[in-house]
Amino acid sequence: MINSTVSTLSFVTMGIAVLLGLLIPAVMFIVLKKKYDCKKLPFFAGCATFFIAAIVLEGICHNLILGGGRAEILMSKPVLYGLYGGFMAGLFEETGRFIAYKILLKKGKDKYSDDKTALAYGAGHGGFEAFYILVVSMITNLVFGVMINTGNTELLLAGLDEAKLAATENVLNQLVTLSPWTFLVSVIERFGAVAWHMAASVLVWFAVKNKKFWLYPLAILLHMVLDMLAVIGMQFGIPVFLIEVFLYLYSAACIFLAWKVWKKESC
Repeated sequence: MINSTVSTLSFVTMGIAVLLGLLIPAVMFIVLKKKYDCKKLPFFAGCATFFIAAIVLEGICHNLILGGGRAEILMSKPVLYGLYGGFMAGLFEETGRFIAYKILLKKGKDKYSDDKTALAYGAGHGGFEAFYILVVSMITNLVFGVMINTGNTELLLAGLDEAKLAATENVLNQLVTLSPWTFLVSVIERFGAVAWHMAASVLVWFAVKNKKFWLYPLAILLHMVLDMLAVIGMQFGIPVFLIEVFLYLYSAACIFLAWKVWKKESC
């Protein structure tokens, strides 16, 4: 039972998050196209690859592995849960990058052999993730918020089994109790995450283009460590701002590594 309402300021900050979720990929696309003359197809290949690899295929795999109550068992072991989540994200997303680059170079070697293809792809991959996390999740929150404030939450809760009922009630209660500014944390996180995706896209690009295969498992490892430590940090109650500081520092280190690889490998 929800005994309070979602504040007006919460609706405003969620709306801001939605707006920025639309602007991040759009601005990156325009800048890369206008300023650096990047091709359009790699950007949209990055969007499609994230959707297929991270949302569809990884989602199916999680359902198979974590079904039947196994998710609750794994979540009770924070380190193991972080290791699993980080590895799966790294495996699916970096493999998706690898395959996408293979296809791009096979279908249009001369057209897409420019190293700026990696930047366009990274902007699409990271930009679509920002869109998916900010726009889709916040619109869901906005709908739930309206239902809470209009007293229609029973429409969400009717017919749910015990586990889903508890999870949904938890989400609804969080919308009421969280500080309105919390909804902007995901926006701050996305800038660091997009920077990370640009760096990873450069590493995997040269793994494919220059046949430096070792850069591909390195990208998986770096991705796994990033997600694993973030999940473990949240599981152990580390303050969100410290996790975000770590994300930015880690992304900066990966960008530096990608820049060094770019200088060495770029034609």
